[in-house]
Amino acid sequence: MRSCQSVRGWGSLLALFLLATLGKASAEPYLAVQKGMQCSACHSHPAGGGKRNTYGNVFSQTELPVMRIGDGDFWTGEITKWLAVGGNLRGGFEMIDTPNREDTSEFRVNRGTIYAEATLIPGFLSVYIDQQFSPDASQNREAYVRLNGKNGKLFAAAGQFYLPFGLRLQDDTAYVRLASGINFTNPDRGIQVGYEAGPWSTIVSVTNGSGGGRETDSGKQISLVSNFVQAQWRAGVSANINDADAGDRTMFGLFAGLRTGPIAWLAEIDRISDDLSPAVTQDALAGLLEGNWSIRKGHNLKLSHEYLDPDDDLSEDHQVRNSLVWEYTPMQFFQTRIGLRMYDGVPQVDTQNRDVFFAEIHGFF
Repeated sequence: MRSCQSVRGWGSLLALFLLATLGKASAEPYLAVQKGMQCSACHSHPAGGGKRNTYGNVFSQTELPVMRIGDGDFWTGEITKWLAVGGNLRGGFEMIDTPNREDTSEFRVNRGTIYAEATLIPGFLSVYIDQQFSPDASQNREAYVRLNGKNGKLFAAAGQFYLPFGLRLQDDTAYVRLASGINFTNPDRGIQVGYEAGPWSTIVSVTNGSGGGRETDSGKQISLVSNFVQAQWRAGVSANINDADAGDRTMFGLFAGLRTGPIAWLAEIDRISDDLSPAVTQDALAGLLEGNWSIRKGHNLKLSHEYLDPDDDLSEDHQVRNSLVWEYTPMQFFQTRIGLRMYDGVPQVDTQNRDVFFAEIHGFF
C-alpha cells in the first residue's frame, strides 16, 4: 500500500511539474553573491526581501529568465513617480513520506503577498507596506515609515519590519531560520537604523521582542547584522538579544558567501542561548551550507546541507536536512521549482526522518 501511494504521489508531482514547465524569483542571497552586490541593489529595503526596486525588476526580467517574451517596456513597479508596487504568489504540490505513517500529499497556495511603497519626498521620506493575502487571513508583515539621509548612506525606519539577522533566505523552513525564530513569518515592531557605504552595510533595530504582538513586559529586543561585500566573496556577523520576562534569549551568528565560477556558496552558523529559568540555560546550534550552480541561463541547481542541535547538553538529539532543488525560470515573471528534502533526526521521532517532495510555481512582479 505504501509503495503504491508513493508511486501515485510521484506521478502527481511529475504531472504538476510538466504543467508548470509547459505553461525569478524572489531574490535570494545567492543572487547577490553571484553578482557581487549588496541586497539593496535590487530591493527597497537594504536588508533584502520584499519589494524590488527599479533595478531589481529589470534584473529579474533580463538576467534570470531563459528568454524575455515580448518587445514592450520593462515593468519597473512604478505606477506613478509617487507609488510603486510589487507582489509574489507561490503555489504547488507537496508529498511527505514519513516512516510508520501513511504518505500525505496536497496542492496548496504557499504564499501570496503584495508590496506598496509611497515615496512622499523623493530620496528622503517613504511609507512601505508588505501585506500577505494568502493562504490564510490577510496579515500585515511589514508597515513602516522610512527616512533617508541626504547622501543615501544612512536610513531610519519606525513601524513593523523583519529583523536584521543572518542570511535573509527565502525558505523559512531552513534550520537557521526556524531555530533563530527570525524569518518572514515573525516580524516585530520598533525602530531601525542602518548605514551602507561602499562594501560595508550595518543595520540595527530595537523592537518589542514579542513577534509583532502586543508588548507584555518592559524588556526589548536588540538585533544587528553587519556585512562586508566584495566582488567574489562576503562575510558578516549577526547578534540578537531579547530581554523578556518569559526568558531571555541571546543569539550570535556568522555568515559568508563565495563565488567560484558558476557556483555561489552560502554558509551560516548561529549559536542560540535560552534562559529557561534562573538556573537553567539551553544552548542550540544551527548551521547551513548551500551551493547554487547556475547551469545555464534560467537554470539553477540548489544543493544544501543543514545541521541543528537543539540542546548541546543532549548527545543524540541533533538533526540533519539535505535538499536538492532545481529552479527553472523560462520567462520573465514566472519560475518553477522542483525539489527533494531529506530529514535525518532522532530515530524514535518519525517526523524528524521524513522525506518531502515538492513542486512550486512562482509568479511575481
